[in-house]
Amino acid sequence: MRSLDTIVFETPLVRAAQFRCDVRDPRFRDSGPTENFLVVFPRTAVWIAHAESRPFVSDPSIATIYNTGQEYRREAISHDGDRCDWLAVAPAIAREISEAIDESARDREKPFAAECAPVTRDLYLAQRAFFKKIERGEITSSLEAEETVISLVTSVIALSHHHTRERRPDIEWQNDLVERTKAALVSKLLDRQSLGELAATVDVSPFHLCRVFRKATGRTLHEYKTDLRLRFALQMMDERSADLSWIAIECGFSSHSHFTAAMRSMFGATPSELRKALA
Repeated sequence: MRSLDTIVFETPLVRAAQFRCDVRDPRFRDSGPTENFLVVFPRTAVWIAHAESRPFVSDPSIATIYNTGQEYRREAISHDGDRCDWLAVAPAIAREISEAIDESARDREKPFAAECAPVTRDLYLAQRAFFKKIERGEITSSLEAEETVISLVTSVIALSHHHTRERRPDIEWQNDLVERTKAALVSKLLDRQSLGELAATVDVSPFHLCRVFRKATGRTLHEYKTDLRLRFALQMMDERSADLSWIAIECGFSSHSHFTAAMRSMFGATPSELRKALA
């Protein structure tokens, strides 16, 4: 059976790879424990549950984090399967990164403490640019690639330290509600959804949903959905030669100008500028 991972760069210090798993693949639910200390940048959205932990929505707005040997399960949110890119570092480097960010890591058996971290807009663009350069053969220096991978992994672990997922029993129901809401939004990302319809899907009142989601994530429901639409649009611009106006409509924006304004607000550049930068 073919490997689900395609290694695109590898040295004794770092690895970079693409992971692709169709929902019909028998390994979709359980593809085995991880073999690296790694951070994963999702391209699609799935439910992920680390062993002994509660599930969360893994989508392009976050990076998931794994120690070597980590067991986990995934569940489908859409028919897109699990498509992601990952970066790994050698065990000694993983520990050095963690200890430089959090002194308590010295006392932990496993260096990476968090399961996931939010991915900023700049970090999202940086990791996409790195994989595109690897794909096009523009990085010929091992030094450059190794340094970039370590920098990207360090950024994710630093973000995870500052945004550690709270797991106190008194707010567990809020975490569950937020994750169910994310799944409901992602599963109909390109569709129009009213607040009433979304609240009915997760079985709470519209007011309660707005209040809890913003308190937990720091963003409104609309901001979260727009953020994901733009990240998916960026992937489409990267992967396809389709007209930008078509991509704008396909991703739920009312017009090319609306799409351009939203992309500039998020990434600081127009869609055509971002396409040129990636191409």
